[in-house]
Amino acid sequence: MTAILDTSGFLLTCGVHLAARHWLVWPVSAVKVVPLTVVLAFAGGLLQLAVSRTILVHVLIGAEDQPTVYWSLIPLIYYTAIFLGWSLAYLWLTTDYAARAERERGREAQSTAVRAELQQLRTQLDPHFLFNALTAVTADIHDRPDIALEMTHRIAGYLRYLLDRQGPPVSLLAEEIEAVSAYLRIQQLRYDRLIEFTVTMDEQAGRFQVPHLILQGLVENAVKHGLRLSTPSRLRIEVRAMLDRDQLVVTVANQGQMLPGSDRKGLGLANIRRRLQLHFPQRHSLTVGQEGELVVARLTMQEPIHFA
Repeated sequence: MTAILDTSGFLLTCGVHLAARHWLVWPVSAVKVVPLTVVLAFAGGLLQLAVSRTILVHVLIGAEDQPTVYWSLIPLIYYTAIFLGWSLAYLWLTTDYAARAERERGREAQSTAVRAELQQLRTQLDPHFLFNALTAVTADIHDRPDIALEMTHRIAGYLRYLLDRQGPPVSLLAEEIEAVSAYLRIQQLRYDRLIEFTVTMDEQAGRFQVPHLILQGLVENAVKHGLRLSTPSRLRIEVRAMLDRDQLVVTVANQGQMLPGSDRKGLGLANIRRRLQLHFPQRHSLTVGQEGELVVARLTMQEPIHFA
């Protein structure tokens, strides 16, 4: 009896599984599937009851001693409860799996969209720097050919750095600091040593992964606005990077007076803030403010980095 009923129950549940995979679109709503589950469980209970009665009457006790209706009701409730429990567990697990698969596809789509946005944000930076750098060279090529030649070599090295980072959108901070130093040297040559700069970095901070060219906009702002707003004859710019536990702190300071509301304007800062939000969601900050006679941009990032 047990072997036959277990086999028939297994075949019935396999049939329900195949029908559900074929006709239902997952995930399904409870309003749609619960009534169908109850009906199928009751039908399965009736089939199991029919099988058990057939075995009982024709094999075990004989046709002359058929069980009463009361004794048939208890097996019907038992078999129906088994089918109902199996069906609810099956539907719950299947719906949960389908929902998780749908969420995973949504995350993959979001990740793809974010990577595309990051690539677009990066492409906004490369032509911008190239245009400014070539403008600087053309301004000095006739009057100061030696300076223009050195600038050309440094620009070529900087562009080589850009082209070598067309894969993952992250770099080591040490590489970014080296690129920033090259950029500041180009600007120093361009403005006939009107700019003085210092770049310092903790040794441990150099191994911190940061978004590619994340410091470029801050340094460009320091040069552009510092030359326009600073009163001394020379502009001093200081770039400092240090690691505070698992948090990287980078400051870019320049002489000058900050215009009200200027910390929220410009494509460069908006680009930086958006990239920080994508790479370090809820684990970053970027502030630009006046500190005495200096305009200080302070950038913090906390590991780990996303979309690397």
